[in-house]
Parts: sequence; C-alpha cells; structure tokens
Amino acid sequence: MATATRNSWYIPAKPTTYSVVGFIAALIGGTLLAGIADLAGQIGIAHLAGSTPESVLRAIASAVIDPATIADPQQLLIIGAAVHFGIIAVMVLVYLIAAARIPLVNSTPEISIFGYGLILGFIMIWIVLPLRWPDRVPGTTPVDIIGPLLRHIFLVAAPIAMVAKLAARRD
Repeated sequence: MATATRNSWYIPAKPTTYSVVGFIAALIGGTLLAGIADLAGQIGIAHLAGSTPESVLRAIASAVIDPATIADPQQLLIIGAAVHFGIIAVMVLVYLIAAARIPLVNSTPEISIFGYGLILGFIMIWIVLPLRWPDRVPGTTPVDIIGPLLRHIFLVAAPIAMVAKLAARRD
C-alpha cells in the first residue's frame, strides 16, 4: 500500500528478520527450489537443442575441472550438480542478506523478483560465462538476451524471493 508524504510516494516497510532456523531453512529451501527449477530449465533448453541432460551437468562441471581428468562419468555429473547448487546457494545467500538489510526487498517481492532476476541474468550471461569461456561470446539477438533474463527472473529469482518471504518472521 502506497502512502503520500510531502509530494512523494513510498511504501512503508520494516527490515526483514529471520530466526536462525528460518534463515537456514530459507537458504536450503531456496537453493533446492531455485536450483532444481534452473537446472530443469537448462535441461529443457538442452533438449530443444538436441543435447542430453548429462551434457548440461558436464558443461557446468567443466567450469572447474577438465572432464578428461575424471575417469568415472558419474563423478563428473556429481561435480556439475555440486557447482550448480553452490552457485545457487550464493545467490540465495545474497538475497537473504539484502532482504535483512534493505526493507523494500521483502515488502515488494514482485519488484525484487524482477530486479534480482535481471541482475543475476546479467552477471551470469555477460560476466561469469564470458570470463570462464572467453571464446563463447553471448548472443546479441533479442532471444539470446531476453531468454536468459526471463529464465533468471522466473526460475531463479522468483523461487528465492518466495522462500525468503515465507521464512521471514511475522512480528
């Protein structure tokens, strides 16, 4: 609900607080929910491109280890999943800290989802991936730009924000 004060509009908000159990539950729940949703989205995209689900986890694992050095292909998939969920855990942690420090984050989750998803998409697609694979330049077509941003908004930021909102204390 917006309130008018001296010709400006603002949304009254209190800082978000979490109990220790709520914070840990939000961190684990957000990581699992956003991680599974994002991985499912990536696997769906890989399937449309004619690749296998294993190729997604292999590609993620190859960010930290040379696949040729792993004899067991199952270990490579486990490493890929661990790296993926580790990255998602950092994303959840940053959101939870922001929600605790910036009152508007959890009081306006719709705006936060959109903004955080755009930030995550930008960082992953145009900073992290090009730093790891300099020979792969991000696409410049509208689909190449909008697709990853929408995926990060709806499959990563939305689950994180929902879990953070549910885990917040209700004083």
